[in-house]
Amino acid sequence: MSNNEKWDLPQLYHSKITKQLSPLIKLFEKHEDWPSIDNYKTIFKQFNLNIKPVPQSEFISQFEEQYESRIYLKNELQTRIHNWHDFFNVMIWLKFPTTKKALNSLHYKSSILRPKGSNRSTLENRITQFDECGAVIISNDKYLLDLIKNHQWGEIFIHNREQFSKNLECVIFGHAIFEKALKPYIGMTCHCILLHNEEILNDVQSGNVVKLDQYLANYWLQSIANHPKKFHAFPVLGIPDYWSPQNIEFYENKSYFR
Repeated sequence: MSNNEKWDLPQLYHSKITKQLSPLIKLFEKHEDWPSIDNYKTIFKQFNLNIKPVPQSEFISQFEEQYESRIYLKNELQTRIHNWHDFFNVMIWLKFPTTKKALNSLHYKSSILRPKGSNRSTLENRITQFDECGAVIISNDKYLLDLIKNHQWGEIFIHNREQFSKNLECVIFGHAIFEKALKPYIGMTCHCILLHNEEILNDVQSGNVVKLDQYLANYWLQSIANHPKKFHAFPVLGIPDYWSPQNIEFYENKSYFR
């Protein structure tokens, strides 16, 4: 998307995906135009975040000036205004600050180890993938998670449809997914961590993500950092009411529900 997009906050309540951010969206309801960098700074202070949104640099000549480096070394989050992608990134910093800091730390520490001019490490690629398109699927029923793990889409989306919002929640983390939800298309896929944990599920269903944030940060630091395996692909528009119409033909689309 361009760097000069239309500010239209009410549209965020029309999508089941962007509505996941409802409590944070309300922070911006009085804005008739895009939030400024100073607006973002004020909100970060209100949330006691030791991160300062700053304008994006036009020229980067040193490693220390790069995006992840400035977050880690200076607590500066380069942010574009008039831009949905960066707006949603701000929202995820507010919602999952501990995880975002953990991802930044891992990304920076991995990047300083690779030779100049070399490609990103596998860990850096996994971090970027999750940061942009990640989600966590939480359930109190391991059977439901196994259906997702084994790509049994008919079973999970049709025969166990009533389990969504009851025994299973998909919490979207990737800010690019929220941006895509403004103009959704068949093919939208999240890269997921599967979590069998009733306590965290109950917290999430009550609107509290603090324990999930702490769990994710620890999981990245203690597990994924050492074994950056692939995530589970998940056709997110299959979730009840995330697309219309969700008829038999929709779920029989093998190019999407592979």
